[in-house]
Amino acid sequence: MINYQVLTSRGKPRFAVVDYQTFMKMLQQLESQRKDHTATKRTRRRKEPSASELTHLMRTNPIKGWRLFRNMTQSELADMTGLKQTHVSLMEANKIKPRENTLKKLAEALNCDIDDLVLRRS
Repeated sequence: MINYQVLTSRGKPRFAVVDYQTFMKMLQQLESQRKDHTATKRTRRRKEPSASELTHLMRTNPIKGWRLFRNMTQSELADMTGLKQTHVSLMEANKIKPRENTLKKLAEALNCDIDDLVLRRS
């Protein structure tokens, strides 16, 4: 049981006051939960392929690889980004290089990092 005091203003609860030791325990618990949540998100993120893995496995452009991984058509990706389907097609065929703002839109629509969409030659 936590001992606390409620401070009111104009008849409404405004603050809860606890002793310092209880406050520190609560703070540590919240920090621990945040770290667990962050670690879980990182673990979940690692399960997805990297851009190089996708490109290597699919032997294709990273934009196309991520689009296929997300089970999207070029038209669906175009609609989500405000681009034309032909523009998506040209980028996937390496006929045109996307600008940075286009990469941002693509990364958001494909739920990946911008770096995942840049084709790197090794």
